[in-house]
Amino acid sequence: MGFYRVGAVAAALVCLCSITFGSQVCADDKTIVLAHETSWPPHYGKDLEGGGYTVEIVREALKRVGYTLETVWLPWKRAQMEAARGDYDGLGASYYTEERAIKFAYSDPVATTEIVFFKRAEDTIAYSKLEDLKPYKIGTGFGYGYPEKFVKADLQKVEAYEAKTNITRLLNQRIDLIIESRQTILFYLKQEYPDKVNSLEVLGDPLETMSLYVPFSKSRPNYQQKVDDFNRGLKMIQEDGTYKKIMRKHGFDSN
Repeated sequence: MGFYRVGAVAAALVCLCSITFGSQVCADDKTIVLAHETSWPPHYGKDLEGGGYTVEIVREALKRVGYTLETVWLPWKRAQMEAARGDYDGLGASYYTEERAIKFAYSDPVATTEIVFFKRAEDTIAYSKLEDLKPYKIGTGFGYGYPEKFVKADLQKVEAYEAKTNITRLLNQRIDLIIESRQTILFYLKQEYPDKVNSLEVLGDPLETMSLYVPFSKSRPNYQQKVDDFNRGLKMIQEDGTYKKIMRKHGFDSN
């Protein structure tokens, strides 16, 4: 009878943990659960091979230091909120922002991407400084990170939940520009708008080249140890050629 009661209490605690925080909080210390936006190709995505190149890099780096990676796919705002409160160990590959840095500890960089403006090919928009873009509606993403100079600029910023939505809006003349990872817009154009590939083009030089990091939630136990361990694993795969192999597998040249 005593054994039954102990077993029942243990089962109840597991259920309570799952209901209150999600089963990820109850995972063992060697399982790292990262929340990702459902689709941010080619950096990562639920439907990409291996989850995308950043997921494969993170998975292999963690594996080298004895961890297992689990991925959760959510709307980006929700992913950030739930990871920040400790439901998950952190987020998938993300830009650094001062706001996020309050609640997350950042790893070493896992990749970089160019942040650019896209416009319709037939439009004659030009600019030498961000203030020149004040007359134009610029498509952005809910909760996305951007270069600090863009964040602080007084411009017309129109948010959307997905980059695909911004592409549709731009093609339909509901906005004038998109600011996004060059790779993301080019991926969507080739995969989902093949007849519109030449309808959009990059405006000017890249606004900035931004690094992608793994943000670990400061609300989780031993978060700094996880950051340090991940960085060790990342260095291992960079030094032994595994990093380059993953990048080439996904169609990227790696220095």
